[in-house]
Amino acid sequence: MARTLTISLGNELQSYAQQLVDSGAYSSVSEVVRDALRNLREHKASSSLEQLKALIDEGDNSGEPVDLEVEQFLSRMKKR
Repeated sequence: MARTLTISLGNELQSYAQQLVDSGAYSSVSEVVRDALRNLREHKASSSLEQLKALIDEGDNSGEPVDLEVEQFLSRMKKR
C-alpha cells in the first residue's frame, strides 16, 4: 500500500526530475524518486559486497595460517 510522503528536493534536483518526466523517461516525479532510491539501495549493496570481497582477498593473501590458542588471542586483544 503506497503512502504519501512530502519531500523537498531543492530547485536543481526538482528541475532535473521534471526534465526526466518531460522527456518521457518517467511518468512522474514520484517514479523518478522511487527509481533513484532503488538504484541507491543497489549501489550500497554492491559496494558492501565489493568491500567484503576485498577483505576476503586480503585474508587469502596474508600468508600461511598459524595455530593460535584462544587464551593467547584474547590476551593480545585486551592489550590493545
